[in-house]
Amino acid sequence: MLTSQTMLLISLIALVAFLVYLLLKQRFENSRILEEVEAIEQSRKRNLVKLDLFLNHTSDFLYRYNTKGEIIYTSPNVNRILGYDPEGGPILYSSIHTKNPINDPVKKRIEDLLKGHYDVLDPYFVEVFDVHGLPHMLEVFEKPDRNECGQIETISGIARNITKVHRADLEIKQFEKEQILLLNAFPDFILILNKEGKVLSHYNNNVEFKEVASKIGNGKMIADVFPPDVFKVLEGGLSTAQESGELNTVEININIESQVHHCEGRMVKLTDDKMLLIIRDISAQKKLESSLREAKDLAEEANLLKSNFIATMSHEIRTPMNGIVGMTNLLQETLMNRDQRDYVETIKVSSDILLRIINDVLDFSDIESGKIQLEESVFDLKKVIDESLSLVAYEAKGKNVGLNLLIDEDVPVFICSDRVRLRQILMNLLSDAVKFTEKGFVTVKVSVNNVNSKTVDLEFKVKDTGIGALDQNLHRLFKHFSQGDSSLSKRFGGSGIGLAIVRNLVKLLQGKIEVESQENEGTEFRFNIIAKLVSSEAIESVSKVSEKQMFEGRGPLSHVISDKYPLQILLAEDNGINSKLICLILEKMGYRPDIAKNGRIALSMFNETPYDVILMDIQMPVMDGIQATQAIKQLNLEKPPYIIGLSANAFEEDIAHALSIGMDEYFVKPIKFEVLKEKLIQVGQQQFPFVS
Repeated sequence: MLTSQTMLLISLIALVAFLVYLLLKQRFENSRILEEVEAIEQSRKRNLVKLDLFLNHTSDFLYRYNTKGEIIYTSPNVNRILGYDPEGGPILYSSIHTKNPINDPVKKRIEDLLKGHYDVLDPYFVEVFDVHGLPHMLEVFEKPDRNECGQIETISGIARNITKVHRADLEIKQFEKEQILLLNAFPDFILILNKEGKVLSHYNNNVEFKEVASKIGNGKMIADVFPPDVFKVLEGGLSTAQESGELNTVEININIESQVHHCEGRMVKLTDDKMLLIIRDISAQKKLESSLREAKDLAEEANLLKSNFIATMSHEIRTPMNGIVGMTNLLQETLMNRDQRDYVETIKVSSDILLRIINDVLDFSDIESGKIQLEESVFDLKKVIDESLSLVAYEAKGKNVGLNLLIDEDVPVFICSDRVRLRQILMNLLSDAVKFTEKGFVTVKVSVNNVNSKTVDLEFKVKDTGIGALDQNLHRLFKHFSQGDSSLSKRFGGSGIGLAIVRNLVKLLQGKIEVESQENEGTEFRFNIIAKLVSSEAIESVSKVSEKQMFEGRGPLSHVISDKYPLQILLAEDNGINSKLICLILEKMGYRPDIAKNGRIALSMFNETPYDVILMDIQMPVMDGIQATQAIKQLNLEKPPYIIGLSANAFEEDIAHALSIGMDEYFVKPIKFEVLKEKLIQVGQQQFPFVS
């Protein structure tokens, strides 16, 4: 039997064992708890790493601030977004707010949140400065953090940087505002339609369209607004714009308050389902266009009257001038004493001056209408310059003004250009140089600016020692009907269009003209032309022709060609003086022409005698030269006569018309003896090909 002591010992041992068990169990429980806590901490750290990794790829960051408004925590990526150091210590929330009005309600919202008025504050916008002082727009979501007693200790939030989105939104709103301002500024009726013609929106700032606009509401069809005839035009235009994708324009008439308004509809495809239609009232523009058309018609009519007047005056002046010049040339070949020859020379020079004025007027008219065309040929450059100098030599001699010609050695002897126009340029410049020079010299100098394998750039200088001009007057020299000093026209005369013609002719020859002048010291005109170089074969051919002409021009009977070319010639001319002159010219060549005073007589005489050549005046009574020529050409003869038109009309269209109806040649009065002789030789060579 166990004693009480033994029992007590056993109880003590059991108690100790139980206590040891409890102790081991508690230690095991603590160890398990520590492991769980460690696992939780590790999990938290991993989650924080994941969160930081996530935040580093977004424009969002986390933050927390206390009840004093101090930011006590930010996620690490705040450095990337705003540049702040997350470990840099507390920052007062309000200290980084900008002065943007959007921040005005933020302070009260935060105060209410801290007072517990909200468990969660609705998202709001706030603009803050970054570390560099640049503004950023944030969208924030905030929630209060409470302790065990329910008191708010901190506010946690997440902020999203929407600066780019905000700026884009502002730009869109600004663009929309500008669009509205522009639409409100347009004096047009503007409609946005879908492709079925339904009005999506419309704008109108034109009082004229107020009545039409009042009928339109969004969702209405334009077919219900415009009359059928107007709608039909608009529908076709919209369909074309929809299909082409390009701007399309139509014109419509809209009746507004019993008054017809001429309008323009401009339509363009905006998207696959949107069309823009702009209707503008162009009644004033149409009225202006009508007025301009009337003014243009009147101007063209006046220009036609001017051209007809110039043509008529040219004809009327050239007809007697033909007699004066022709008879003067014939008179020069007769025996005269010194005084008589001087008188005849004066008549000839005066006639040449008058003809030059007439030609200037005609050339001016042709240049204005763009009718002048270049006729290129191969010629001896020095010979052309000598011819120009010889035409002013008489006047220069009378004033004791010397004429000089200087040609550089590298200047080609022969060139290909418009001989007549070059001589005309030189004649105008030389004539003015001699006119305005009382004593001294007039010098022509020719040099080469540039040369290549095909062309040569030639520079011409015409320098005089005359009265010169003031600098302020030089700009007027090349203007039409203007001189450097208007008083000069009283002292020296002149039409004032010579230099204007020169400038245009130089331009036609691909050059330009300049002038330098000093008062009482003289003037120098410089101009250049681009001429074609001439092959050695062409030079040889021209030289042979010149030698032949010189040979044929020797001896008292040098003009007689009738023995070699016995042509039968009919002269159709109603003017007695011109008829007599041409007969005398032909008689010097050995011909005795038959004479007809109008086209009908000429036609009758031709039916009786097969003439080789008919010199046909253009303007004659009963039947003019054009009608007579057409009648002869309609005979369809196997061997028709060579018809040479004679006229004082020198316009290009007159010449072209005469040649188009069948004339073989056209001579402008006054007729030059050598030109007529050369043409008769050509006809004679065709009629008598075996004559050597």
